[in-house]
Amino acid sequence: MMKFDKDKLKELIELPDDELWRTVVKIGRTHGFSLPEKTPPHDELERLRKIAKDGSKMNVTAAMRILGKYVK
Repeated sequence: MMKFDKDKLKELIELPDDELWRTVVKIGRTHGFSLPEKTPPHDELERLRKIAKDGSKMNVTAAMRILGKYVK
């Protein structure tokens, strides 16, 4: 099971949309994913924030579904 740093997740979800997306793109690159630079709509990022809000119950599959829309 994956463990997430709750403090780091809290920092991330509090970032403005453009900064959050830049961070997601950067993290994705380190794991072999190619995501577009253009920030997705606010409602999509809010869905990611909601998933990440509680790191102990994070649904990685749901997060990957959202990000999968943007993988090149």
